[in-house]
Amino acid sequence: MVNWFGYTGSILRVNLSGGEVGREELTGDLVERFLGGLGINLKLYRREASPLSDPLSPSNPLVLGAGPLVGTEVPGATKLVATTKSPLFSKGGKHFVDGAVCGGRLGVQLKRAGYDHVVIVGRSEEPVYLSLEGGRAELLEASHLWGKDTYETTDLLLREHPGAGVAVIGRAGEKRVRHAMAIVDKVATLGRFGVGAVMGSKNLKAVVARGEGKVAVARGEELSELVREWREDIERNPLLPQWRVLGIMAGWPAHSPLVREGVWEYSRWNELYGPERWMEFRGGRNSSCWGCPMGCRVDFNIKEGRHAGLSTFTGSYMLPARVGQRLELEDPRDAVALLDLCNREGMCYFTTSQLVNWVTRLSREGRLEERLGRDFGTYLRLFREIAGREGFGGMLSDGWYPASEKLGADPDEFEEGTGLFRGADAIQDARFTRLHPQAFSHLTSPRPHHGGTQSLYTVPMVEPQVLREVDARGMGLSEEELNRVFGGPMKFNPARYARYAEDRMAVYNSLGTCIVHALWGFLGVRYLNLDLAAELYSLVTGKELGVAELRRAGERIFTFWRMVNAEEGLGKEDHRCSRIWLKPRRTPEGEAALRDYYGEVVLSGDDMEALLRDYYQERGWEESTGLPTAEKLRELGLEEEGFRLPPF
Repeated sequence: MVNWFGYTGSILRVNLSGGEVGREELTGDLVERFLGGLGINLKLYRREASPLSDPLSPSNPLVLGAGPLVGTEVPGATKLVATTKSPLFSKGGKHFVDGAVCGGRLGVQLKRAGYDHVVIVGRSEEPVYLSLEGGRAELLEASHLWGKDTYETTDLLLREHPGAGVAVIGRAGEKRVRHAMAIVDKVATLGRFGVGAVMGSKNLKAVVARGEGKVAVARGEELSELVREWREDIERNPLLPQWRVLGIMAGWPAHSPLVREGVWEYSRWNELYGPERWMEFRGGRNSSCWGCPMGCRVDFNIKEGRHAGLSTFTGSYMLPARVGQRLELEDPRDAVALLDLCNREGMCYFTTSQLVNWVTRLSREGRLEERLGRDFGTYLRLFREIAGREGFGGMLSDGWYPASEKLGADPDEFEEGTGLFRGADAIQDARFTRLHPQAFSHLTSPRPHHGGTQSLYTVPMVEPQVLREVDARGMGLSEEELNRVFGGPMKFNPARYARYAEDRMAVYNSLGTCIVHALWGFLGVRYLNLDLAAELYSLVTGKELGVAELRRAGERIFTFWRMVNAEEGLGKEDHRCSRIWLKPRRTPEGEAALRDYYGEVVLSGDDMEALLRDYYQERGWEESTGLPTAEKLRELGLEEEGFRLPPF
């Protein structure tokens, strides 16, 4: 039994097939080697999983976990991680093991209810929801909730469980739409790669947690003093006043050029969707995750026009601003209405809109028998059909490659898309961002997503010296490591740096801290670098842990995750760059091509292969296989895990 502070010491195991709920102890070995959150989730997932099995079968586990800082007074320590095999099909029919992350109340309430992790296996015969409340774990009947949207379901559950953290699925999850997600507390999302579909396949409508317990910490007075000083620094952040009004939109001048898609001239997009327009739809005061002072969660309230009276939550205005440009919607209210539909149905707004973008462009080019307009009415119909697996849109519910077989069109040739990686569309198109490490990690991260790897390098043209002294030092890199990252013909090597960003991501997602708090080093205020993370961990748990040990834990967790995916058949060929990124994108302002970080050189497929070799070398992995060497596994204490690679 773990007797450290910061942990409840309990894992809940739920077998939906038999309706059995049981508790087991969290062991010291798990905590010492894998920290919590993402790390321990992966260990628990692999214990239960059957490699190469169907992600929508009862044999696919769903593991929820909250790290040791979650539920303490540490700002931003609210993250819940969901680990399961994604239902998305990559090319060749493979599936990756996901590690989705959300904020809100649920992670905190899970800890307060007495659990660090929940392992859910099997499938219920009838709809149920899992309630963790009052020291009891119960599977409760949910037929009255089945068929209701995520907002209706959340409201009904909160009447029964006031103050609880709630993750629910909508119709898309019930219908097993492969990019369905869970909506958490109305303001957060969990799993754009299919967590909602996995829940639906298990007849699990929701997870509800509420507790009165407090997370005990080892050195409470010292922690409170450190947090007090950190909060004072947060309040001195010059961007904070804007952030509390605009959320992520506060970074529009720096962020918007990075998330362009080349449909309109930038000036036109800024006119239609810039911050001034968003203020017309701002719902009210921003919300925060539990105990966080940032207030970055926005909502929307449309007061006039055909969508008058519509209110919706989750995310930032950057979402409808991007999708509005993608679908050529000149009225931002239309883009907000489509976001609302996705929120209520419980499916990824980015993937749904990109699939619809693809087929409507194919139709306009005369490449489909189906005649589809590029207008709001058509989009609304297709979004609804995808969520319900109905009509023409229903063929898109299984994702890119299954749809391509039915349509006879190759999504890897969809120039107007953002690029596909292991069956998932990229959040950002590197032809517009240039190749920073966040973009590069789409190739190499086990989940093809940039999540958690953000840092100063996401703003191209930051001077190398700034990166070297502020951000890289904050990651605990040695002089030798820095010289490799900032040496060579590229001046800044995003592949070598990505290795360290991914390891840091694994640390933060295992501790349960929000990446937003790691972005402010260039402002001269205290921010969540690895030094601060190590200090917080030591004060909470009472276990002294330095930056070197924290880095090693992050590398161990990330490497373990890579090997879990290797057991699913994912190899070096699955790290290749999307063909779309290697094709220049025609825009009203000229061609957008994949370039190095400083925009000086257009990158080729050979260049990307060379960067992959740099990445493997930086990690100590085999260049021929894209897998850790036996020596690296021994170094990380993973040689006894007994990884088995297919064919079995």
